[in-house]
Amino acid sequence: MIKKNFLVFGSMAVMGLAFMSCSKDLYSEDAVNELQDATYAANFEKRYGKIDPNQTWDFTTGETTYSPVSSGSSTRAVSSAADANFDRTEGSMTIQKEVSEFMFNKLPKGVDNSAMGKRFTMKIGENDFTIVPIFQGCASYFWELWMYVEGVGHQKIWTKGDDLKYRKAGTTGEFNKVGYGTDGMTSDGGPYEVLAPTYTYNNLPVGASMTFYLRVWTGGYSQYQKFQANPLDASNYPIEKSSVDLKMLDIQEAPVPNGLPEGYTATIIGCEDANDKDFEDLVFMVYGKPVPPTQRVEKVVEEKSKRYIMEDLGDTDDFDFNDVVFDIYYDRKLITYIYNNADDTQPSDTKTETLSNLGVVRAAGGTLNFNIKIGDKSVWAKSNVTSIKTTDMVNTQNGYNANYVLGEFDATGYNATANNVSVTVDTRGDNEGVFVIPFPKKGTAPKIVAVPVITDWMTERTKVPTTWFTSSSN
Repeated sequence: MIKKNFLVFGSMAVMGLAFMSCSKDLYSEDAVNELQDATYAANFEKRYGKIDPNQTWDFTTGETTYSPVSSGSSTRAVSSAADANFDRTEGSMTIQKEVSEFMFNKLPKGVDNSAMGKRFTMKIGENDFTIVPIFQGCASYFWELWMYVEGVGHQKIWTKGDDLKYRKAGTTGEFNKVGYGTDGMTSDGGPYEVLAPTYTYNNLPVGASMTFYLRVWTGGYSQYQKFQANPLDASNYPIEKSSVDLKMLDIQEAPVPNGLPEGYTATIIGCEDANDKDFEDLVFMVYGKPVPPTQRVEKVVEEKSKRYIMEDLGDTDDFDFNDVVFDIYYDRKLITYIYNNADDTQPSDTKTETLSNLGVVRAAGGTLNFNIKIGDKSVWAKSNVTSIKTTDMVNTQNGYNANYVLGEFDATGYNATANNVSVTVDTRGDNEGVFVIPFPKKGTAPKIVAVPVITDWMTERTKVPTTWFTSSSN
């Protein structure tokens, strides 16, 4: 991590480089680039402090993730940043005691309930559906519930403790609010009536697969808060537990909440945030007319990923790091689960195949044309997108879409250890003045930073917080 008391280059070194650059022919491209580099380094030091000579700029952890195989294009690129948005309505409802009784019967606490499970997805139908948290156990871990919808992307559904209240069934007292820590509901304290938030989703692509996962902070709410302040600190990075890796159970034919019209069906999904396998750390309901059907997983993609956020040096003190944002998915494998019978829930064997690396461009906050390179090979240029001008800023304004796909490229030859990526920028917009931005060497002012793909980028003219680039240990 970056240390608050940097020891690398002092201001005299920067001033010396600037002086040398100024003494050259300012119309020389090399001299202009040297001056720009020196000015950028001085401004970076002024905002974030001096740089430790051993500081590197790759903040990723190399975690492996799993996702279902898309039935269409690998990411289904959309034509505008707004097209990928989730359409949802929020509300609240009371969940009757029969749902609580059903859940306790199906998911007894302290018992290994994993035999009931399978890797699963849901298939989106023509009607809307609703997600409702109905039980929060007394776990010390902190988590967020997320969903992934094929062709649309990822969205957070609910955060532990938010707007969830309960009381013992048959009583008339006030509802108790669950908290962010170990406060919660217990099986011996129920059954419960639950006052719960609801999230109804509309207009998602019919036939697309949907999966769920938890982002879990094992250090609890305080670790989550540290992550929010500095998402680049690996010690506060969450782990994921999902419906495709046997960390969730779907329980069919659950009681339908009172008050819904005829024709609605429901399932409850039990989630495991630790390893005791009782799957009642969080339980949520999905209902619809009918509920989206649950399907066993036939294939998944196993992969690692990095997000590169970059300054194109249009200004040497901008530091919003959104002029180029692209993700690379690497070490990709296709895992096929082999089942002996059509009704089997557990596979008898697996088959693994290697997939090509994939690059996805998410945003372009700069007004200059740029070209992404892997090694010496150009793989994608902003000017190749005919629907925009190279001077357009794309998906970096307030309310930008983190799931947006501006373009894709073949990332063959990518080396995650070496970070062998670079970006060339047409500094005068005419392909004559080209500024080359490689992945930075350690101890130098960075123009490209590698971050986990769950890291959001800044909106226009919003500087990366100093907490990202400053150690909190000093």
